[in-house]
Amino acid sequence: MIRYDFENSMGFVVNATAKAFQRSFDLELRKNAGVSLSQWRVVGALVMQPGLTQKEIADKVGIEGATLVPIIDKMEKEGLLKRKPDSDDRRVNRIYLTQKADSLWETMTECALRIRKSSSKNISENDIQITLETLRKISKNLMAFSDLDKTILSVKKINRTI
Repeated sequence: MIRYDFENSMGFVVNATAKAFQRSFDLELRKNAGVSLSQWRVVGALVMQPGLTQKEIADKVGIEGATLVPIIDKMEKEGLLKRKPDSDDRRVNRIYLTQKADSLWETMTECALRIRKSSSKNISENDIQITLETLRKISKNLMAFSDLDKTILSVKKINRTI
């Protein structure tokens, strides 16, 4: 059997780091703004682009639509957002932040900045920039790899139907 050092693999370290970021940020948001990390993601998507549909929000935050529905329901119940029927298609709701969510945005952003500061303690700005650049390159490489994989799968499907 081939041995593999999981704890020193890049994927393992990146994943563990991402989970630590998420846990810390979720705790900071809950303590100081009264919202969860999932709610922050929804608010963030709507700050950048108000009036998204639930499907568009789900795509932007990277979760399934069925997972998003209870988050939006809760946020609407808490007065953080409101649904409005689309003017062109009444079957579709557009989602908008309320004044309450707008007033929490600054506190949520301060939470994000505190987590960023805490996470980069004792790390030079140069090292941070090199790390970000490297992670972006890795992400781009993996996207190209998965796109190639999709192309190969598509070709195999076409060949099976011929």
